[in-house]
Amino acid sequence: MDESVIKIENLVKYFDGRCVLDGINLKVSQGCVYGLLGRNGAGKTTIIRILLGLDFPTRGQTFLLGDDSSSLPAEIRGRIGCVAEGHNLIQNYKVDKIIKLCKDISLKWDNDFFEHLIETFHLPLDRKVKDLSMGMRAQLNLSLAMATEPELLILDDPTLGLDTVSRRQFLELAAEIIQKQGRTILFCSHILSDVERIAERIGIMAAGKLVVDCPLEELKKRVIKLRIIFPEKTPESLYITEIINQQTDGREMVLTVANWNNQKQTILETFKPSSCTEIPMSLEDIFIECTNPVRKPVFAGVEEIQNA
Repeated sequence: MDESVIKIENLVKYFDGRCVLDGINLKVSQGCVYGLLGRNGAGKTTIIRILLGLDFPTRGQTFLLGDDSSSLPAEIRGRIGCVAEGHNLIQNYKVDKIIKLCKDISLKWDNDFFEHLIETFHLPLDRKVKDLSMGMRAQLNLSLAMATEPELLILDDPTLGLDTVSRRQFLELAAEIIQKQGRTILFCSHILSDVERIAERIGIMAAGKLVVDCPLEELKKRVIKLRIIFPEKTPESLYITEIINQQTDGREMVLTVANWNNQKQTILETFKPSSCTEIPMSLEDIFIECTNPVRKPVFAGVEEIQNA
């Protein structure tokens, strides 16, 4: 039995004749914190809109909590929390009125947890939403979403507008939610250090495709960067597959490779390098290497970093 909280099958989406999603397949299991990454225009927000039934696919299907996204019943929507980029709320409402409205229409409401969030963020209840800073609107939006005790929390750039301290507070609160049994989070952010802090599985979008889909720790093991020094000039080709990036300068070569293994190590050793040193890579480093539009050959290698 498939118990995926999020399921995407062969998702294709065209806008004005341009393909923005090209055959996306993805499953997110219960309790997983999934970080979905991509450069601007990669299709992350389009995926979220289709998942929530706010847009429709050209082809394919998406499911949330077992129901088709195109016709989510109210009961399913009540089990989903969402914070969208921009933190749009009714501008002329005071904060306390927004809170009452959300509380009245929610199937569940954890008032103690919500009060804890309001105190943590120091949100003024008597001010209108339009008079709040972007950071405060973001904090209010996060608090409202978290108070509904969602089984699934979808966060689309949720820390947009937050300063460093507020971002750290949010991540700590997200960790608190994660610890509650069964919670699932789909987390999109341009701040990759935030994603690296809480996500356990990573998806990377590039050119309309999901080119990476695997656990974060597995991704770090399977994409490596090497600084290689040769006795004389660098060889024109190492005959190694799945090279993501290769740069040479004199006798030095810097090589980023997907799915490094003993066979590739043996091939490299036939060139008798003087030295070979691994360069540590953060999630941000890996993301930049995998999505650089100048290096289109990357996709042939990185597409294999899936379903680990």
